[in-house]
Amino acid sequence: MQYKKEKPAVLMLQDGRFFQGIGFGATKIVTGEFVFNTMTGAGYLETLTDPSYWGQIVVMTHPLIGNYGVPPWEKDKYGITKYFESTSIKVTGYVVNECCKHPSHYQSVKTLDAFLTEQDVPGIEWIDTRALTTILREEGVQVGALAVYDSGVTPDIDELKQIAFNTKDPNHRNLASEVSTKEVMMYKSSNPTGKVVLLDMGVKLNILRNLVERNLEVIVVPHNFSYEQIMSYNPDGVFISNGPGDPALCKSAIEVSRNLIEHSIPTMGICLGNQILALGAGGSSYKLKYGHRGGNKTVVSQLQKCYITSQNHGFCVKDFEKGGFKEILRNIDDGSNEGIEHKSKPLFAVQFHPEACPGPLDSLYLFDKFIENMGLNP
Repeated sequence: MQYKKEKPAVLMLQDGRFFQGIGFGATKIVTGEFVFNTMTGAGYLETLTDPSYWGQIVVMTHPLIGNYGVPPWEKDKYGITKYFESTSIKVTGYVVNECCKHPSHYQSVKTLDAFLTEQDVPGIEWIDTRALTTILREEGVQVGALAVYDSGVTPDIDELKQIAFNTKDPNHRNLASEVSTKEVMMYKSSNPTGKVVLLDMGVKLNILRNLVERNLEVIVVPHNFSYEQIMSYNPDGVFISNGPGDPALCKSAIEVSRNLIEHSIPTMGICLGNQILALGAGGSSYKLKYGHRGGNKTVVSQLQKCYITSQNHGFCVKDFEKGGFKEILRNIDDGSNEGIEHKSKPLFAVQFHPEACPGPLDSLYLFDKFIENMGLNP
């Protein structure tokens, strides 16, 4: 490939296959798990800042990314950051077919390239993302390396092959512990009518917003808070958030969920929260071949009612029925679990993201169901 003024970049899979392209964002070499997202041209800001992508290099299947630029860091009336799902980029690296250089939007203050540069995250463009996605879909997600060099530098392919070969699967780490809050934080509306403790496994900010907008005081606590510490706040209910990685490594949160079930505490979980609640019920988890990541995933209820959902997970659960739970939703494509509910107690969780923004609004009613389970007025 002929490089001119552009920064050369190489995407290297662990088995030695590689793609050469043009770099943007930070100049560096990173390693991680390659996953693909079928989101359209909208939603790239939320994808970049979603803590559930921690440790992953995300491949966007939409051909053009960055067309509406990047808005400023602002907070809403509740003190929650607007436009983003956390306060920094969480993906390890970013892969697109084309990165838009001249965005157009009245709120835009910088380009996608500038955003990744200031956040020290590398990106690569002008590679065949369809071919890469086919590999990941047919063979499963893989680990590897992404390298972006200064202009004029010739990539060392042999060095990158060695780096990729030695890359460890980030899912062997407790990734949720790395993105969880380190201190207790509180959010509330002007006149809260209830109190919820949110166990932060890597929460998306729009989850907080949806809870606070329903007149709840939300107390966000670290991933390793004990049941006793949580209940010391005397909450009306407990929320277990989304987050990255293998749920089986979240030992403390699983123990919390066991206690929540035993004491019939009104509980709602999303994504990783669904998996943790299922494991607390005695179920088991397994890794999906290539995961569910995108904004148009269809799930179906036991009553055969369909919902379009936004999803981002690589693990799933089974065998939770022995703990008194039933499946309430499943994935229409592969039959995997998309939601559980206790048969007699006020606990439920879903595998997808009802709060997604941008995204389908089909499932926002689930937050109101949580309010009702706590015996509060919406």
